[in-house]
Amino acid sequence: MCKFNKKVFVGLAVLLAAAVAGVVIFAVMMNIPRKNPTAEIYQNGILIKRAPLSVDAEFTVECESGKNVVKIENGTVSVTFADCPDKVCVNRGRVSGGAVPIVCLPHKLEIRVVDGENSVDV
Repeated sequence: MCKFNKKVFVGLAVLLAAAVAGVVIFAVMMNIPRKNPTAEIYQNGILIKRAPLSVDAEFTVECESGKNVVKIENGTVSVTFADCPDKVCVNRGRVSGGAVPIVCLPHKLEIRVVDGENSVDV
């Protein structure tokens, strides 16, 4: 029979608590509500479009290595098509807030949901 000493037990308890705290913090970051949520679309780190999530829209973002189709619908933004090999951006799904953006590394595309202004597009 294995004997656990007090130090091992405390170490495991601290490790478990840190893991649970990390999961909780990540879940909160994924769902931070935004006031007047607006999608900011960046290509190569340059802001190319701002679009409020309150107005349904669909547009294509093209670059030298391919294209992405971005869809805004029912207060969410998503990438519905990408011709990149891994499709991480498409698999990310719909986003309505939070601190974690939609990213397509092969096309250098990033979509952030931020607190918006009352303007429709900049």
